[in-house]
Amino acid sequence: MKKLISYFAILAAAATLFACGGQGVAPVDTSKDPDIWKPVGPGEEEKPVEPVKPGETYYPKASGSFRIVSYNVGAFNKYMSTKESTEMIAKMLLEVKADAVGLNECDSVNTRHPGENQVLNLAKQLGDWQWWFGRAMAYRGGAYGNGVVVPKDVKVLGKYTITLAKGAGAEQRSVAVVETDKYVFGAAHLDHTSAAARLAQVEIVNAWVESRYRDSKKPVFFLGDMNDYPDSETIAGIKMNWDLLSVTSENSFPSRGAKNCIDFIFHYKNSAPVKVVGSHVMTEFYNGDVTMASDHLPIYVDLQF
Repeated sequence: MKKLISYFAILAAAATLFACGGQGVAPVDTSKDPDIWKPVGPGEEEKPVEPVKPGETYYPKASGSFRIVSYNVGAFNKYMSTKESTEMIAKMLLEVKADAVGLNECDSVNTRHPGENQVLNLAKQLGDWQWWFGRAMAYRGGAYGNGVVVPKDVKVLGKYTITLAKGAGAEQRSVAVVETDKYVFGAAHLDHTSAAARLAQVEIVNAWVESRYRDSKKPVFFLGDMNDYPDSETIAGIKMNWDLLSVTSENSFPSRGAKNCIDFIFHYKNSAPVKVVGSHVMTEFYNGDVTMASDHLPIYVDLQF
């Protein structure tokens, strides 16, 4: 543990670098080519984005509650061959009145999406929200990683990235962190090939939160695609320091006929308490098609601080 904390200290020294990106798939499909983020091709049907219908949603939010969303967006083009799903996903997030969103599998100015910072693009589509891109690794001449977006009126105190070492896994990973005056929010995507790598990455996450936010007077959240199941060692390791908030009786992957629960939202035990008032995997929208937007379904938790 001392070695991990020492390692974390080295990582933390570089944590304020601007972020740019990782890559990963569900643990059930690790034998295939890891470069699976290309569109499926022009033969795939692409449904048009419907016009926004203000006030209509399948997931009404209780008055006074705070809605956290975690979404593995699959580089915004997992199933869409001729355009990205950025506009569609923005409309979906606005429809459900998200208050803070963690994103996985985002590109930044690489050859797959030349000149594009995808997290910034989504923030603009949301109405100039604030954003942070946490680089996990260099990828195709640019970067790949995780993101966080919050509304433009939120008071942001800091943004930084925690590096999660590759270890025995396939790739280096990251946690994109945004700290506001009311909460701390970290979005991560753990390794998809190695349980040992995931456990090592969880230890770094736990060392980070214990060293920086123990006894925090505001709640601290950790969320994303953990690439493992609710009863796994990975989730057990996280739960040593974090309470699981999100629903586990509903599956988030794949978006077409979901069979696995691998996306989660957690709350740090030694931070300000929260009360869960609702949680679901989102399968229907008036303003988007989740079976086209990504290969994961978005999840949410509604809270009272």
